[in-house]
Amino acid sequence: MHQIDPLAWAPLLAASEAEGWRMLRRLMDEWRSGANRYEQPGESLWAWFDDHGQVVAVGGLNREPAPGRAGTGRMRRFYVHPSWRGHGLARRLVNAVLASAQGHFSRLHVNCESAASAEFWTHCGFAPIAAGEPAERPARYTHARLLPQYQAA
Repeated sequence: MHQIDPLAWAPLLAASEAEGWRMLRRLMDEWRSGANRYEQPGESLWAWFDDHGQVVAVGGLNREPAPGRAGTGRMRRFYVHPSWRGHGLARRLVNAVLASAQGHFSRLHVNCESAASAEFWTHCGFAPIAAGEPAERPARYTHARLLPQYQAA
């Protein structure tokens, strides 16, 4: 993905903000400023488009920022438009991102901000990081998955 067309992303952005999520606004702002274009080795940003060219689902992968653990990536900015939920798009995006992470990362982190999110990521093979293990738990991550080899979620 090399460009973000604001018109194609507008319905997804509006839906996310209506649900109280600011992650896609941050994605758009970081993209526009150049702060994060998902261009580092192993990074990727995936979007699912409908027949009209509108983005209906998104998910990305970034390298863990310094002083992060070497070989660690962050699954982030996953969101599916409410009218497209229940069609397996989130799972497809996760599998695409997991496949793209192979050879670049040995561990992936995700931050779950709701019980539904935690349940989804657990079903995708991510395990909760114990709050009592500060050496293993970066402050903003709740779940992790090791990648000795790719396995579909």
